[in-house]
Amino acid sequence: TNPRNPRHLGRWPLRLSRDTACCMTWDRDYLPAIGLGITQIMGYGVLYYAYAILLPKMAEPLGLTLSGIFGVLSLALFLGGLMSPVAGILTDRHGGRFVMTGGALFAGLATMTLALVEGRVGLFISILAIEAAAMFVLYPVAFAAVARLHLSVSPQRSITVITLFGGVASTIFWPLTLALYGAVDWRSAWLILGMAYLVICVPIHWLSLSGPERDTSAPKQDTDEDWPELTGAERRRGMFWMVTSFMFSGYLMGGVMTLWVTNVQDLGHTAAMAALAGAVIGPFKTVGRFLELLISRNLYPLITYMLALGLMFTGFLTILAAGFTVPGIILAAALYGMGDGIKTIARGTLPLALFGHKGYGARLGWINSASMAANASAPFAFAYLTQEFGGWISFAAMTAILGVAILFSFFIPDARKAQRSPAHDPA
Repeated sequence: TNPRNPRHLGRWPLRLSRDTACCMTWDRDYLPAIGLGITQIMGYGVLYYAYAILLPKMAEPLGLTLSGIFGVLSLALFLGGLMSPVAGILTDRHGGRFVMTGGALFAGLATMTLALVEGRVGLFISILAIEAAAMFVLYPVAFAAVARLHLSVSPQRSITVITLFGGVASTIFWPLTLALYGAVDWRSAWLILGMAYLVICVPIHWLSLSGPERDTSAPKQDTDEDWPELTGAERRRGMFWMVTSFMFSGYLMGGVMTLWVTNVQDLGHTAAMAALAGAVIGPFKTVGRFLELLISRNLYPLITYMLALGLMFTGFLTILAAGFTVPGIILAAALYGMGDGIKTIARGTLPLALFGHKGYGARLGWINSASMAANASAPFAFAYLTQEFGGWISFAAMTAILGVAILFSFFIPDARKAQRSPAHDPA
């Protein structure tokens, strides 16, 4: 680990011993990640998880079926995801401060427009605006933004800290949104959520990302993990299989985030129990991420990713076998939450380990765009399965898709082994 850079020591007004100053610098360099972690709670809670509660309530007043309203969401997700590469490129060129602050301002205002929709077209325009803005404020841009900052904390460690906070988004926002809907109508709920997002996220983005930035064109920094990058044909093969596996594992995200409550209700649970089980996911995301934080110095991100998929798969098998019972659905939520929490970290650290810092923001943007383009149909597809065949079949389809993601993860090259192979041996 990097001995703390002396450039930090002058920031503190008191004369301190070197050891004490180092510890305080260490704490201070975590502040950007902590700030972005708070905004990820708001971002995923308002811009994604709230749909699971409010969209089903909006369907009948807007003259839409359950699959119809989630079809509108799917189309908006697809088109909104096209902005992800733009957000990544802008972050690489200009840093995350302006990108994420502007994105937060637009996202909050767009969310408030959902309070005004009267039909299918208005709903589509509002959600499209929200999801386009979301590409500038959620994990991919947050990871790229903090990786650009010149800190004594490694990018992987900062990414883990960000996701530690973001993991409780479902825990907070599924029950909160349900309670908010119970207190006011869905129009007022969207208005309140949009205003809260503006007030909290805009100033935090501006303040958290104000520090100096690293030169990403320079050789690897001494804070980076000592992982070789893929080269040549292995690099192209790694990108293909990584993105393909990401697409399949990410396909679940749209379904779980938007249909968890509906599907769990269909298994025979009440809405309150479904929301409670969903709330369990968040703390166990944090548990998984905390465990990853403890072992991440020695755990290669490819192994982290495969471990995450295994935990998620076990969670879905538990749903299929025992999801009709309260202990079963709680255990399933805990296992899925741990796996999904670790997977989010791996989606940021694995591309960094395999392909390096240069162009990291744009690379995450393209990966996210490809994933969202492929996965945008998930809310509609799983809503259709739920509507026609029930929640158990919908969960079974999610399990099968996750199994494909696990299979493809075995084809991702390990850059450490590739570097030691004869093809890469200088002798």
